[in-house]
Amino acid sequence: MYTNENTIVNESQLIQSRLYLNQLIRFFFDLPPHRKALLDVSNQMQFQSLCKISDACGLIQKGIQLLHTDNGEYMKQLQAEYNRLFVGPNMLPAPLWESVYLGQEHLLFKEITLAVRECYHQYGLSFIREGNEPEDHIVIELEFLSFLIQKTVGVNDKDTKSKWLDEQDSFLTNHLLKCGPHLCEIMSKSTSFELYKGTALLLGEYLSLESELIQFLKEALKDE
Repeated sequence: MYTNENTIVNESQLIQSRLYLNQLIRFFFDLPPHRKALLDVSNQMQFQSLCKISDACGLIQKGIQLLHTDNGEYMKQLQAEYNRLFVGPNMLPAPLWESVYLGQEHLLFKEITLAVRECYHQYGLSFIREGNEPEDHIVIELEFLSFLIQKTVGVNDKDTKSKWLDEQDSFLTNHLLKCGPHLCEIMSKSTSFELYKGTALLLGEYLSLESELIQFLKEALKDE
């Protein structure tokens, strides 16, 4: 009985760690940086623990620590760099949409955007700005993966758990693992800021880890 309870606790902790990493990456990509929010992340015990084992988080932490002696100029530079990389108005060095990297014409709202939209619709989900902004944005795709991961929380039925692991594997393989490495490489080469170099590295680390973990969990489920 102890072994079973211990396994459940460990599995729950693993899911929470996966969700935290997912949320952390979305935080850095989703909006322009703000001083208080960055310092709050830096002070989180979970993030500080990650800094001990993750080169990416260590690099991000270095970038955030510069805020302690900043008179406001560095913060402006971080915000300007975010806009330069991801928002515009000029040509973007590191666009955040899958279709830019993988679509035949490298255009938004084409076949890849529609394929991702169909993944969301399969579970009754839709992007709040559907039709106005493409759904294959990295933040939205990561949020959907988070949704799939959360579906395994507290699930004991083997077939149900297997189904959700397959869904995670499918979306990761067909979308995030196809576009993510391109984004990580281009982003890393396009910026000199430690915060953004670290974010690119963290995304790569996370996607690789997710791929390994999902395969491990699927194999472990077969052996039960």
